[in-house]
Amino acid sequence: MLADGRGVSASFLPNGNVRQAPVIPQILPSNKIISDEVYQYFDVIINSWILTLISALGIVTNSLNVLVFIKQGFRDSINVSLMAITLWDFLRCLVGFLHRMYVPISLVSTVFATTWKNATFPYASYTPIFAGYVSYALTTYVSIERCLCVSRPFTVKLLFTPLFTFAMVTTISAVVFGSYAVMYFIYDVAFVFNARLNDTTAVYQYNSFYYKNQNLVMVYYKYVGILLPFGSFFILCVSSATTVYFLKKSSTFLKQEKRDLNVSMTSTKRASGISQREKQVVKMLLVVILVSIGTLLPRLVFYIAQLLEPELYLLRRYNNEFYVVAMWLFALDFVNASINLFIFLAMSSNYKSTFSSIFHHRDKKPRTILL
Repeated sequence: MLADGRGVSASFLPNGNVRQAPVIPQILPSNKIISDEVYQYFDVIINSWILTLISALGIVTNSLNVLVFIKQGFRDSINVSLMAITLWDFLRCLVGFLHRMYVPISLVSTVFATTWKNATFPYASYTPIFAGYVSYALTTYVSIERCLCVSRPFTVKLLFTPLFTFAMVTTISAVVFGSYAVMYFIYDVAFVFNARLNDTTAVYQYNSFYYKNQNLVMVYYKYVGILLPFGSFFILCVSSATTVYFLKKSSTFLKQEKRDLNVSMTSTKRASGISQREKQVVKMLLVVILVSIGTLLPRLVFYIAQLLEPELYLLRRYNNEFYVVAMWLFALDFVNASINLFIFLAMSSNYKSTFSSIFHHRDKKPRTILL
């Protein structure tokens, strides 16, 4: 069987067996909006180099986040939530980077690099996406928690204990990631003769499970793929807007109370229920939430486009268009998974202090992320 440079099998039977044929029936050249030449350009520049560098950055930044959170401890629930988000961000950057190891491998062996790229694609392409959905869902949980903390501070602080938060982030992670696990079972990897390289390389292709269940699996994946991210997006928007409202309301209340010389600072703090350091944490988390909102929006638009045009998918008529858009979405996802370190350093003095102590060996007692 022949294979093209992207690792797609030339042709295969509905039962999953290989057929000897030099064409790909799923991809129709006459309907291509993006040519193979343009596709290859995007693949080299974005997929091979830019995403490799960003994912490598994400591995470093999330590793540093893990060290800081471990040193600070988990006496506060927010550290538990942020550690969970960090671990999922680390996973999507790590898998994305390992998949793109075909770039340095290609300097030694083009055949092995092609095999590595195609053999890891069915798994490494989905894992960063699904891990990203888990990260967005956990960010949604944090947004709800912070919203309730500023609106009902005394009640919520008793509920959102570190143990409760650990149980919630574990459950959310298992449910969200498990919702997409079926997609790991729709491809097979086979070794075929590659005419371009004049050698045997790996290719990925739909398997018999896909052909038996494609009407059910693909419909399920499309709707789950848009409903869960859309739910996260909607809740993030509502909860962040509500949080901003209560923060402004609290600030207005404090200003009014401070004008009254008969009201002590202690009674003011009790009346508002929110300390200044808690407000700063909420503001920092709002930045994290806004970054997630900005990353989710283009992906939701892309998924809606896929619902409207079923052929906008892998190994189908608009295969090249799917790839190019997916590359840009991957870039946004990896940026989102890599920048939290810089947000924490810029907006949390305690995080910055702990971060500095790791490298300067200061003998200071680590504190939680609350300012």
